[in-house]
Amino acid sequence: MNVNSAYRIGILCASLILTQSHTVFAQGVDTPIVDMSPAGLKKAEQAIIEKARQLIKDQKPISRDEVKKQLLQPKPQAVALLPVKTAALPLEEVSTLARKSNLRVGYCYLCERCDNWHLNLAGGYAIAEDVVATCDHVINSATAMREGYLIIADHDGNVFPVTAVIARSAAMDAAILKVADAKFLPLPLNGKVKQGASAFCYSSPMGQHGYFSDGIVNRFYWNGKYQGGELEKLDVARHLRVNFSTDWAPGSSGSAVVDQAGNAIGHVSEISGMSKNRETSAYLMVHIGIPAQAIRLLAEAASNPEEITRLATLEAKEGPSKTPIPKQKAAAPGGKDDGE
Repeated sequence: MNVNSAYRIGILCASLILTQSHTVFAQGVDTPIVDMSPAGLKKAEQAIIEKARQLIKDQKPISRDEVKKQLLQPKPQAVALLPVKTAALPLEEVSTLARKSNLRVGYCYLCERCDNWHLNLAGGYAIAEDVVATCDHVINSATAMREGYLIIADHDGNVFPVTAVIARSAAMDAAILKVADAKFLPLPLNGKVKQGASAFCYSSPMGQHGYFSDGIVNRFYWNGKYQGGELEKLDVARHLRVNFSTDWAPGSSGSAVVDQAGNAIGHVSEISGMSKNRETSAYLMVHIGIPAQAIRLLAEAASNPEEITRLATLEAKEGPSKTPIPKQKAAAPGGKDDGE
């Protein structure tokens, strides 16, 4: 065989390999491709803003001022939680379920510097068709606003008005919201997950929309304000925390962490870099979540107005809790979506 023949055969083999690779690993028709171009991000942002402004014009979402009032005096109502699922799903189905159940929660608002409307959206997930759970610090935002309204957007571009804060716990970093005209895909709350179990998260870390990651449950622990107790008591469970090895960052707050059966096993709350001192790089990035056990107890308490009032009074006496994730500007649509 001469050199030219060998060269042609080599090129042909390489072409066949590339062709087979593209065939085997081609983009699935049911897997969305996220448009992260500046123009695409801006277009998506503006579409949400336009729909949100129409809802605001129709006086549907509650204002930031009303949210502040309801954080102190929530509007409780019963939440119909789903039974926990036990059958493990293929990982591709877990990803699809996590994407379809992930929501974006936060404010459409006017800032103090211009007359343009902006978005400050983080994450959330439905626990009933029209009830959404997220972080307390997502709705108790430190963003400076002249005027703001609490909304929820799904990944199909639909925008929904939040009409009430059903329950919240600042100590737990959890809030449960009533949403008008919504039929979301709800997730069951699995409070019996074990250390080492698989964990998955779909969120928008640092504005990187549609980011799916896997990991495990690293550990459960008590935060610095409580050292043990009965997990079936809300006053105790609000101090329970869980570490996951899934990836997240500012913008992920409030997003669900799910197990392989498609249950929520917690939600994103905090990320913390561990180092010896301020001068050294972080040796360890710790991902801190709120476990589903605590969220379930808060949702169940929402059926009892006296219990929600008692909890609000207790936490008011305890004083303000530290906001888990500091205010940071994320690289998101138009550089304006600074979700927490």
